[in-house]
Amino acid sequence: MENRLLIDTTRKQNDLDDLYGIFFEDLNHAADGGLYAELIQNRSFEFDKIDNADYHALTAWECVEDDGTADFHIETADPVSGKNPHYLVIDIRQPGKNVGICNTGYNTGIPLKKGETYYFTCFAKRGNPEEELEVSLRSREGKTYTHAGFTVKTDWTKTELSLVSPVTDTCARLAVTIKGKSRAALDFISLFPADTYKGRRNGLRKDLAQLLEDMQPKFLRFPGGCLVHDGSLDPEDRNSMYRWKNTIGPLWERPARRNNWGYNQTLGLGFYEYFQLCEDIGARPIPVLPGGYDPHHQRIVPLEELEPWVADALDLIEFANGDARTTKWGSVRAALGHEAPFGMEYLAIGNEEVGAPFFERYPYFHKAIREKYPAIRIINTAGPFAAGGEYERGWKSARENRSDLVDEHYYMAPEWFLKNHRRYDTFSPEEPGVFLGEYASHGNSWGNALCEASYMTGLERNAGVVKLACYAPLFCNIDYTNWKPDMIWFDNHRSCATPNYYIQKLFMNYQGDYTLPLFADFADESEELCPRQDNISGELVFSAGQEDARIRYSGIKIRNDDTGETLRFPDVVIDKSRTESVIGHLDWTNVTITCRAREWEGSRGFRIIFGRNAEGGQLEWELGGWQNQDTCLVEYTKGQHSCLSQYLFRVEQNRDYELTLQFRGRNIRTFADGKAYHDITLQPVVIEPLYLSASMRKEDGSVILKMVNVSDKERLICVHLNGMEKASLYGTVISMGGCAPGEENSLEQPDRVIPKEQEFLTEGSPFTAKIPPRTVMVFCLKEKKNPVLKGLFADPDMAFHNGTYYLYPTTDGFPGWSGWQFHVFSSPDLHSWTDKGVIVDLKTGQVPWATGSAWAPAIAEKNGNWYFYFCGKRPDGKSCIGVAAAPHPEGPFTVKAIPLLTPEAVEAEGVSVSQVIDPSVFIEEDGTPYLLFGNGAPALVRLEETMTDICPGTMRPLEGLTDFREAVTVLKRGGLYHFTWSCDDTGSEDYHVNYGTSESLSGPVTCHYPVLEKRPAEGILGTGHHCILKEPGKDAYVAAYHRFALPLSDYPEGKGFHRETCIDSVEFEDNGRMKKIIPTL
Repeated sequence: MENRLLIDTTRKQNDLDDLYGIFFEDLNHAADGGLYAELIQNRSFEFDKIDNADYHALTAWECVEDDGTADFHIETADPVSGKNPHYLVIDIRQPGKNVGICNTGYNTGIPLKKGETYYFTCFAKRGNPEEELEVSLRSREGKTYTHAGFTVKTDWTKTELSLVSPVTDTCARLAVTIKGKSRAALDFISLFPADTYKGRRNGLRKDLAQLLEDMQPKFLRFPGGCLVHDGSLDPEDRNSMYRWKNTIGPLWERPARRNNWGYNQTLGLGFYEYFQLCEDIGARPIPVLPGGYDPHHQRIVPLEELEPWVADALDLIEFANGDARTTKWGSVRAALGHEAPFGMEYLAIGNEEVGAPFFERYPYFHKAIREKYPAIRIINTAGPFAAGGEYERGWKSARENRSDLVDEHYYMAPEWFLKNHRRYDTFSPEEPGVFLGEYASHGNSWGNALCEASYMTGLERNAGVVKLACYAPLFCNIDYTNWKPDMIWFDNHRSCATPNYYIQKLFMNYQGDYTLPLFADFADESEELCPRQDNISGELVFSAGQEDARIRYSGIKIRNDDTGETLRFPDVVIDKSRTESVIGHLDWTNVTITCRAREWEGSRGFRIIFGRNAEGGQLEWELGGWQNQDTCLVEYTKGQHSCLSQYLFRVEQNRDYELTLQFRGRNIRTFADGKAYHDITLQPVVIEPLYLSASMRKEDGSVILKMVNVSDKERLICVHLNGMEKASLYGTVISMGGCAPGEENSLEQPDRVIPKEQEFLTEGSPFTAKIPPRTVMVFCLKEKKNPVLKGLFADPDMAFHNGTYYLYPTTDGFPGWSGWQFHVFSSPDLHSWTDKGVIVDLKTGQVPWATGSAWAPAIAEKNGNWYFYFCGKRPDGKSCIGVAAAPHPEGPFTVKAIPLLTPEAVEAEGVSVSQVIDPSVFIEEDGTPYLLFGNGAPALVRLEETMTDICPGTMRPLEGLTDFREAVTVLKRGGLYHFTWSCDDTGSEDYHVNYGTSESLSGPVTCHYPVLEKRPAEGILGTGHHCILKEPGKDAYVAAYHRFALPLSDYPEGKGFHRETCIDSVEFEDNGRMKKIIPTL
């Protein structure tokens, strides 16, 4: 028996929409010293102990007194900006050429690249305006690389200039030195590389932003995170909560603020820049705003003072989406440089909120937003836990207020993600959608990424309830780590994408538009990582929430609830001398443990450990915990923790708590003072044979199949694609794996664990896939639609008659395009074509005037007859256009004995073309027929009603066909003439089709853009010489064209003589213009 998978490609299941995105929070110096490209640390001298106990106003600045001396101090009187009042004053005591200050940047210093330009900005003033200041880039040892002088006035003067580095140095410094004797004051000293992402001033670090763009995220959540809601309630306070209005406008006017991750934030990367980044990377913005409550310090906005906070939310929507001329905040956005709206659709209120105060305030935001902006999708929060009281409180609020989405967060051991693969299977699509706003397993190894990939297939399978998901955190500067794991690591000049990044990128790049039903039948069995247990066995340990606590556990009893046996233990005191006490080893099935607990000293309460084993596994019941707010049930697997359940709980000192811990097999229940809290049943770690998801990409009909093999065994599976059984399939297989679970990438070895890509080709479904151990494989498969004809054919034209399509190509494969026969092919559906034989042969005497070179046919119907136009060469080597007539599209065709058009006839009409070739026919709505033709220059001539002669005196050139080479065609739609023509040379891989429009058949034509071009990544080259056919009875069109025959390796020379015919759809924009045609394999 084999593993089998059936995917129904004919049935749409759930829209995937904006499923995968990214989350940015300024922790780990992700913004300042990271994505934000500012190279100067503490540019406004605003660092303060409120940010970090080690900070002061001159952090990251060094005094330079090589050949002189000076006094350096900070002043606040008459600042550049009252919002950033501190600035540096330098009083010269002994003048010199090298007296001033030097900035050390981040990490090892300021990274310079040889030949690159850097933009310097500074505010300064001097007692003597004639005395010069100098800015220089220099080495860590003080060697000057480049410098520039500038002078300023006696009041604040803004200086901007550029410096070009003559060296590469990742440890450089920027110095501002003072010449002369007069006092100098400096503020807002800034240095940016000119080469930022998208070349923006005040821009982003290019390599880091490019990593984000490469992911193709559907959304960006910003700016946090705990960064958003941790702070004071007054927006003017130095340690205020994150208030978005502080983050827009001139950089020196943006007030420096405490970052709750222990450093300073300049807010240079503000809301305008975040919206701009979203636009640049094609992601929808999801801003997060505080909800009037700081859960870290229980700061609460009184309900009667909540209106300004709600107004901030409404104003943000107007800032993002408001009209630039008629709204206040829309005009602010326009003044910043972005007149068009940003198109914001989502808004999150709160982050990881716990406690009643937030949920009392949330409805005020929700109601105001819903009333004024009903289209905005509002996101509520379920706290930082995957289960428990606060999680349920968040969901209850979402249901009651009819929130659009609920933001879930959890960081767990890899095994938790395996256990909970089917977490969302039971969620209802009738309830608010899930926004998995932060999640990660603990670690950046391949094993972590592999487990996350398995979990993500479950997110896709449940796309009906899981609407958004993003890994967190995103960035970490390796020298300023607040949190692990992180998706992208960097220093001041290098970056490293983790295996987790590549999995996220793979799932984003190959998300698809909607899921497909799949049915798996496994012969292989699921595996359990550990032997299944019926009880919770291991050591029982009493401890404390922190090392310097002093706690007593008394009245300790353990009862075997099956036998009634009870064990009693003496009191235990936990303090610095004894941080834990092992009571014994438990192996009973049904157990009740009771005790009294009292905390004399400490702030994190009690910790009871049970089920401890030698492999780093244990369970903990915590009461108090971090910030003394919670009781949590925590599971440790191989030393990594997962919080299984949480409730609010606060431990008061010098008070006894009656604690009960009850086991019923693998079920755990806890009670404090008789009140029930946790009720959790432990699940085994089960590895399924494969973790699977399937989706469809609407644009090109690709089927995307993701298969994750977490086990250490190879898996074989037979894949059936219902609806694609008869189709040849081609595409790409991306695989990631083949390495040990502990493998990681690093700045020194960034490519140890990366995806590998290879081509895939099969004659159809079913096919067998082989998935190696510990591997993720993504198949992106399409029906092989092209070429539509077997063999070498080019220059196609098409027609439709009585339910059948007809195709007329040039017979190719001859040096110098020296073929002599024309075939006609028929098809009922544009896919299956039958060769109906030769209709015109230039070497049998059927065409008296021609000797060969049968090219570029065209077909037209009028008055029930069919007219075939073609090119051939006379004995003198000059090309002419001939015509033949038949009663049926398949013939038999009678050829006119003389050419329809000759070079001499064209010249006599006063029209100049390089060659008389490449005819196409257009019949006006009133029945008037026209012939378009030409090489080197295009021309138009009216045909007689007989269709076999031209009307003398009607020939004219066509103007405006930019880069015209040959093969002009025209169709009329919506009262507009749509012209397409081939450019370059048919022997060139750059052969392509341009597109333009005109209100008149005779022009002039306005050229818009290339409409059909090569796709080198797919091996598609030389696309051109086409026709466009309107499908009968509907506003739908297809284009037939030729390209270099594939595989290219079969034709190392003369690809322009070896071409194949393809057909793809043609669509139009809402403005009436033709969309670019995407050539397919």
